Amino acid sequence: MRNIIISDIHGSFYTMKKLLDKVNFNPELDKLICLGDMCDRGKNTKLVWEYFYNLQKNYSQHIVLLGNHEDMFNLAIKEARYIEQEEVRQDHYFRNSGLTTLQSFYPEATKENRRKYFKQFAQDYKALRVWLKNLPTRYEGKDYYFVHAGVDFSKGFWNQIHRDLVWMREPYLSSTEKYNKKIFHGHTPVLKEPYYDIRDNRINIDGGCVYGGKLNIVVINDEGEIDIKQSKILEEDIYENK
Repeated sequence: MRNIIISDIHGSFYTMKKLLDKVNFNPELDKLICLGDMCDRGKNTKLVWEYFYNLQKNYSQHIVLLGNHEDMFNLAIKEARYIEQEEVRQDHYFRNSGLTTLQSFYPEATKENRRKYFKQFAQDYKALRVWLKNLPTRYEGKDYYFVHAGVDFSKGFWNQIHRDLVWMREPYLSSTEKYNKKIFHGHTPVLKEPYYDIRDNRINIDGGCVYGGKLNIVVINDEGEIDIKQSKILEEDIYENK
């Protein structure tokens, strides 16, 4: 079974599909591991979320992790539904392109009416909301660990806190510490060639697709060989007001 790894899609559904087709992804025979940040910035979050939701629903081997953008969405929708006088989480999410996600479901959504549409989403897409709420923060494979953002190397892999796994940059990115397995992660865009970063202790595959970089997809075959394919964001994924 091939392991196929992708991260930081940010609403770029057609760009993602182009890469999956390029590597001949077979949902029955391969294992697709998404490291989070499926939403925001690009304009097709709805298609990306529904793709991974249905993939896991139909095939149990695939892995989808929580990214910091899904984390922000979960907190914003919780606040919109249950805390009438607060907008702190919603403001934070919208400063990080949350409107692009809400408009992928409800084109008429705005900053001013967002609470209405967060509540509407909770009703219209209950199964999707629950799926997003329950996404795991880490995964251990045979040869690698997988997270969205990073880890605290002073702790064991299974003894991390939520925030580090989903949000951390430093001191993780500068560290030369290592576990018994290398870590795949995204979260921090690599905005110069080759648009990924392979080190002794970690592999960063966030190529900054929505910032003019590349979307990366990594294929690890049965012999453990790694192949990386890339694509610039396609026109049909670009959210013009991001």
